[in-house]
Formats: sequence, structure tokens, C-alpha cells
Amino acid sequence: MSYTTIEPTVIDDDLIRKAASDQVSREIAEIARKEGIDPSDVTSLRLDFKNILKIDNLWAFENLTKLQLDNNIIERIENIGFLKNLQWLDLSFNNITTIEGLEGLTKLTDLTLYNNRISKLENLEDLVNLTVFSIGNNNLLSLEDVSIADSSLVDLTYLTRFPNLRVLNAAGNALCKNPNYKHWVLAHIRNLKYLDYRLVDSESVAAAREKYIDDLIAQEEEEKLVTAKKEDDKKREEQNALYESANLTNIDTLFDSMFNDDPDFQKLRLISPDHVHELREEYRAKFEVIVGELKHFVLKRTQEKKDEFEMFERCTKEAKGVMDDECVRELDRFQHLKKQLLRQISLSRTPDETDDHLRTLKHSSQQLSDFLLSSEMQLVEQFEDVVKEFERNYTELSGGINEYGQNSFARLRELENEHHERFGEVVLGAYERFSKGDVEEVEEELRELMADKDALVNAINGSHDFRLGKFDQQEDALVSGVTKDLESVVQKTHDAEVQRNRDRVCEIVAFLDKVAAEVEQAEENAY
Repeated sequence: MSYTTIEPTVIDDDLIRKAASDQVSREIAEIARKEGIDPSDVTSLRLDFKNILKIDNLWAFENLTKLQLDNNIIERIENIGFLKNLQWLDLSFNNITTIEGLEGLTKLTDLTLYNNRISKLENLEDLVNLTVFSIGNNNLLSLEDVSIADSSLVDLTYLTRFPNLRVLNAAGNALCKNPNYKHWVLAHIRNLKYLDYRLVDSESVAAAREKYIDDLIAQEEEEKLVTAKKEDDKKREEQNALYESANLTNIDTLFDSMFNDDPDFQKLRLISPDHVHELREEYRAKFEVIVGELKHFVLKRTQEKKDEFEMFERCTKEAKGVMDDECVRELDRFQHLKKQLLRQISLSRTPDETDDHLRTLKHSSQQLSDFLLSSEMQLVEQFEDVVKEFERNYTELSGGINEYGQNSFARLRELENEHHERFGEVVLGAYERFSKGDVEEVEEELRELMADKDALVNAINGSHDFRLGKFDQQEDALVSGVTKDLESVVQKTHDAEVQRNRDRVCEIVAFLDKVAAEVEQAEENAY
């Protein structure tokens, strides 16, 4: 394509609106033209052969599953990462040089980049469900780099990370001229069904795997390591999320950070490293017992809070469901009676007969109103009791966590005071020996440190204060986090009940107004 033939286009509202309308039947298109199209209702969009230069303005199409952008002059893949539901993307026959902008498209299964200017496979890591991939007629490995050596196929190693890949088209790239291309791909990319438009047969796969058996063994070992790392990372993420929900973030690194992040300790430990190390390990052993008990208690109570909240939601949902069923039965009964009475009113021959039917309808309407409003009042009172019990239990669990946490940190401070005293004795003992000349060889840095006892004492106390500060931060994160969670949950339960009651009363009033209007209309028609 040439920029001189047609003016380059950027995707705008008019182009999208026309494309969406072109995809539906004439009847629907006419309605869409008058009323407009809701972007969230569009699941497929065809924008091929539009001379599009830049991808833009698709942010509102959150439910798009298929996007066709082939045969344009697009130079960059951009502004589509928010299309989280996208499954099929065609960008063939464009001017794209780099694979990018696909982050977050985890549902994408079919990607076509055929006939572009791409020279490297990259930035596809988020496409965990990739099944069909076309990268033919691109610049994967320039002609002068092609050799018999399998190193010319290294680009394709990237594709071994996609376990769901079933269809691959790389034909038309320079690397396909490698005589080992087909064997290498069939050996290394498992579960492939089609390669370059041809069905893969089991005999070819077996021969290819035999040819590259040593490579495959190494690949499998590497995959095991990668899988193990992913599992470790997943467990770590799950644990971090668990600790964050329990307001225990950084609890496992607290001890090391108390010393590693303390500049005073880093200087003081040089005075008597072996003795200081011994003291610290004794401290660690006692510290980990207290922290282990704290973690166990807090995590257990946090799970109990979660269970309590889930039970509360189940109870309120069940109570609402029972009341809704009763109201629906009463509404059905009234609707049936109303239908009969309105028919009888229309067929009445005398005013007295009409009056009787109207009185019956009004009385039934009033009974329905009383029933619905009293039912809602009963539900409000029932919810109020349930909410109070939930708040009492949730508050008790939260208070128990904070009380235990504060007691645990009090124990840790006692432990720190004990360590501080012993640590100070070690450092000052070394200072006394140094002052008496009992230490023969001392590094210049230590000599400067030992020259001022007051500075030494200040450093010891500063190190102690630093560790106490760490305790304060960790304790505050726990207590304030639990308190904020309690306040938030209680407020949400109140707000949710108020909103539910307001919505239900509005529904009842609106329905009763409609019934009253129908009765009034029937009365007017009767007379």
C-alpha cells in the first residue's frame, strides 16, 4: 500500500460506528443508526482494508472477542492491551516491525501477524492460551544469517513456552531455508497439529525427536527448573497475599531487616564479629518462636473472620430468599385476582356491581400493600439482629488479634532489651580491652570507632532504638490494619442493608402506584 493513494486513517468513532453497523443485518443496522450501538454489546469488529495507520479509540469495546485489522498500514501494535476478552486478532498484511502491546491478553488463542516486517519473536509471554500463531512472511533471520547450523533456528525456541500451541505458520521467513527447520520444530514444539499449512504426522514427530534426543533431554530438565521456579513464585505470591490480608506483611523478613538495615549495627558488629553473631543467632531462635506463634494465631483468626463474614452473607441471602418467595406468591395471587376483577368490572351491568368489584380490588390492593411493607419491616428487624450478632463476633475476633499482637510485640521488646544489654556488654568489653592495650592488631576503621566511648554508647543505643522502631512499625501495621478492616466491614454491612431496604421500598411503592393507576383507570372506564 502507498500513503499517496489514500489518506492514512486513524481509528475514530465514525469508522468504528460504520464498521459495527456493517456487520449486522439491515433491520438491526437501521435500529442501530437511530438509537446508536452500545460498545459493550460489540463482540466482533472488522476493520480490514481501511488504510489504518494507528490503532486507537477501542477502549470502550471491553467485550470484544474478535478484532480484524488486516490489510492496513499499521506500524505499531498499541492501544489494545485493555481488550481483556480478546480471543482472535488478525494483524496480517501491515507494516509492523516489533511484537509489542499484547500485555494482559491472556484469553487470546489466535494471533495472525502474517506478512509484516517482524525480525524477532518477543513480548508474547502473557498469551498463555495461544493456540494458533501465524508469523509467516516476516523477517525472522535475515538471508545472510541462514546456515546449516541449528543456531539459525534459535528464534523459534521462544515458541516452546506455549504448551497449547497447535497450529504454527512460519513459512516465508529466511530461517525456513534451514534444512533442519521442519525436524527442529517438530521435535521441540510439542503437540503441534499443523505446521506451515500441513498436517503433522506422528512418524515425522518420532523421527524428529530421535534426531534431537539430547537437546530434548536438556530442554526437559530446563523446563523442570522453570516449572519448579514458577511453583515457588506462585507459593510465595499466595503467602504474600495471605500475609497481606492478615496485616502481617514483611513479618518473615523482620528479624533480618532489624540488623541488615541498621547502619550502627553494621559498624558495631565488626568489633567482635564471632561473639556478635552468636548473640544474634540466640536472639533469632527465641524471636522466631514468638513470631511463629503470632503468625499462627493471627492467620487462624483471620480465616475465622473470613468464615464469619461468609456465614453472615449466607444467612442474609437465605433470609431474603425466603421472604422474596413469600412476596412473590402473594403478588402472583393478587395479580390473578386483579385480572379477574378488572375483567368483571369491564363486564358489569350495574353501578352497584361495578362498585362491589372496585371495592374488592381496592381492598385487595391495600392488603397487598400492608403485606409487602410489613414483610419488609420484618426483614429489616431480622437483618438488624443478624447484623448485630455478626458485628459482635467480628469485633471479638478483631479485638483478639490486636490483643494477642500487642502481647507478642511486648514479649519481643523484652527479648530485644535482653539482647541490647548483652550486646552492649560485648561491645563495651571490647572497648575496655582496647583501651588497656590488650588488643594487638586493630583495623584503622575499628580504631576510629573505639576512640570515643560516648560515640560508641550512642551507637549501641541507636541500634537498639532502630530495632524497637521496627517493632513499632510492624505492630502498628497489624493493629491499625485490623482496626481499619473492622471499621470498613461494619460500615459496608450497614450501607448495604440501608441500600437494600431503600431499593425494596422504592420497588414496592412503584408497584403499588402502578396498581393504583390501573384501579383508577378501570374506575374511569366503568363510569
